Amino acid sequence: MNLVALLLPLFLIAGTGCLLARTRWILPAWQDGLADLTAKLLIPVFLFAGAYRNGLPGSVSWQFLAAYYVPFVLLFGMALFAFRRNAGSALSAIYSNTVFVSVPVLVQAYDKDILQYVFPIIAFHALIGFTLYFLAEGGKRIGDALLNTLKNPIVVSLMAGLALNLTGVVLPLAATSVIDLLSAATLPCALLTLGASLANLHVKNIGASLGIVFAKLLMLPAGVYALATLVFDLPAPATAALVIIAACPVGVNTAAVVRADGKDASLSSSAILLSSVACIATIPIWLWILRA
Repeated sequence: MNLVALLLPLFLIAGTGCLLARTRWILPAWQDGLADLTAKLLIPVFLFAGAYRNGLPGSVSWQFLAAYYVPFVLLFGMALFAFRRNAGSALSAIYSNTVFVSVPVLVQAYDKDILQYVFPIIAFHALIGFTLYFLAEGGKRIGDALLNTLKNPIVVSLMAGLALNLTGVVLPLAATSVIDLLSAATLPCALLTLGASLANLHVKNIGASLGIVFAKLLMLPAGVYALATLVFDLPAPATAALVIIAACPVGVNTAAVVRADGKDASLSSSAILLSSVACIATIPIWLWILRA
């Protein structure tokens, strides 16, 4: 199937969320309610189900993690230098929207089995990214980054699902039925939430924003692809998962972290908006490269 046609439904659902938020056709409070429901219940349940049923693939090793996190850390250092020690910009250049974009794209382009390669990256993504940010800001609040990661419902759900998988616990049929019903609502709700979150963002400092977008959508996935294929020779599904996660737009949490740290988050917000629009073109290209 044509890759654009394959991904078009995802973009249309996200666009619908943006349109609903812009026109206020539904009461504005729906955005916050749906965002909380999706982030705190639907996505954790969806990832719990995947971790519980699939566990971790045998090919997950230090090479698998290194293929993603070595370019991740190196690019942060390069961006920190390029953006004159602006830690918020450096974080935006590496921090992906791992859940609201990569999960729907990978499920649509491949199938749910590929998510077993996503779980290890999601588990460490926020911890490593935010630790780098706070180190660049002088080493403050690293403990907060660790604590927030351990309290994150997404991370907790992954750990719980993997624990049940490893111990061989069998959940009752009623429980798995509820999990499946909630999981079915996850992807459309995640895309609507993503679209709504972009509705009120504005582009500022176009030059610097485009620099962040170039690093995020092209440099990071290129580095991950090179290590996964040329250095570690990872299996094709593992490579696909790593590259698509790296190729996702800037995660919406970057602006929240920068703002909570008392810094100007306008550049991060601009990068979130521009990268979310630009990925409509770049993600199909990366999928084509992976399939070729």
